Amino acid sequence: MAGKAQPGEVPRRRVTWMHIVTFAFATAIAYVLGVVSSLIFPVLGAPGVSGLYVAAAIYVPLGVWMGMWGALAGYISCFFLGLYPSGYSPLQSFVWSWADFIEALVPLLIFKAFRAEPDFTVRRPRAARLMVLLITVGSVLLLIGIVVQVLWGRYGAPFTTFYAASVYAGTALALAGVVSGLLAGRPRPWLALVLSVLIASPLSGLWGSWTLTRFNFPPPLPAGAFWPVFVGWVIGDLIVLYVFSTALFVALTPVFRRTGLLVRGWWA
Repeated sequence: MAGKAQPGEVPRRRVTWMHIVTFAFATAIAYVLGVVSSLIFPVLGAPGVSGLYVAAAIYVPLGVWMGMWGALAGYISCFFLGLYPSGYSPLQSFVWSWADFIEALVPLLIFKAFRAEPDFTVRRPRAARLMVLLITVGSVLLLIGIVVQVLWGRYGAPFTTFYAASVYAGTALALAGVVSGLLAGRPRPWLALVLSVLIASPLSGLWGSWTLTRFNFPPPLPAGAFWPVFVGWVIGDLIVLYVFSTALFVALTPVFRRTGLLVRGWWA
């Protein structure tokens, strides 16, 4: 991000091996999580699309921390997900994968437009305690719901009902925690985060759904699948980004500052 280095931060302006290694590691993790998410929480009839795409929690924060490295990690992990296990052709996957590139690029652009440092440091202890509590409880509820769905979801109700309730309740609590971050720390980065998720998820879902159903060489899915794919894509990404990405932003931003991995331009 543009601006001077913050206290305690290692100033670096050139691409280093640490950027490349971190990018490669994040891309591999995003691919694995993408495969697992699309297999365990599929949007039916749409290979590679997940109603809970946990991989987005990796490359979206990486885009804010490391600029275009995050967008590239999103694109490459999605490209390989399109090839396997989704079964799309290389050309179809090449077109489709820009969806995840967009999803990481939009938050980067919003943070730059707001001139917002990715600084989620706690400044007001009382508000911070509420923020941490809401995000933690929301994350735990979501994780419990995921475990229940994975282990017992095939038996139907009441397990699927519990899964749906825990996912929506966990997301609502985490979103309340994100909003309370406006009171706990610097308002600008928290506002940028809220807007980033609200804008990036629909744009990514729009491109992904359109290139699966309406425009590709040829589109691998029928045109009538556009809306089910779009709705499942956007809702799943909103849940993941507001719950898991927020937790990662709070926990790992100081690490990226201390190690000099925080990018202030586009690549370094």
